[in-house]
Amino acid sequence: LPWTNAPHAKRGYGGGYTFEELEAEYVPVIDGAVPIHAFVAQLDGRPVGLVEWERIRDFPEMQHAYGVTDPDSAACDILVGERDVVYRGVGPAMIEAFLARIVFADPRITCCVIDPFTDNFTAIRAYEKVGFRFVRAVPDDLEGGSVYLMELRREELGRPRASAPYLRPGRLDEVALASAIDDDASRPYAEVGLALTLPPDHPFVVAETK
Repeated sequence: LPWTNAPHAKRGYGGGYTFEELEAEYVPVIDGAVPIHAFVAQLDGRPVGLVEWERIRDFPEMQHAYGVTDPDSAACDILVGERDVVYRGVGPAMIEAFLARIVFADPRITCCVIDPFTDNFTAIRAYEKVGFRFVRAVPDDLEGGSVYLMELRREELGRPRASAPYLRPGRLDEVALASAIDDDASRPYAEVGLALTLPPDHPFVVAETK
C-alpha cells in the first residue's frame, strides 16, 4: 500500500488505493485466477519494488486496443516502490534483469511491450535505456489513460539504443503554449514579407479556428 500511494508512484500508478482495492486486484493474481505473474524485486535482500508480466494473448481486449499483432508478446509493468532508490538507475536494472531471468526465460515469448503514460517522462527514459523503442501512442488503455506504447524484442535485450526524441499528445491546458509556439514559428515569414492571406471560409482557416 505505501508503494502504490507514494508521491513518486502516482504518475504511473495513480495513487489513492485502499487496502481493499489492492486486495481485490492482487489476491486473484496470487491465487492464479488471473493469468498475471507478479514478483517483488529485492535490492541487497530488501524489497524495493513490484514487477509483473502477462502473455498478451490472455488479454484479447488489451491486445486489440494496443494493436499488438504478435500473440506471443508479453506485457510488463514495473513499480520502484522505495523512495530512496528512485532516480538512481534501479528501474532500468530491475526491468532488464526481470526480462532476462523471468519473461524471456519462457521460450514462447518473442517480444515484450510496456505502456507508460504519455506524460511519464521518467519511466519512458528508463525503458529506453533498456532498449525499448516507441511503437505508437494509444489514446485509451481501456482505463481512460493515454499511453506511450513501447516494445523490446527478445534478440534486442542487452543492446540499448540511443534515446529517441520524446513525443506525446498535447493536453488541453497547453493550447495557449501551442498557439504561442505556432506564432513564433510564423513570425519570421512575416518579417521577410511572406504573408499568407486566405479568406475566412478557406478550409485551413476554418480548421485553425476550431
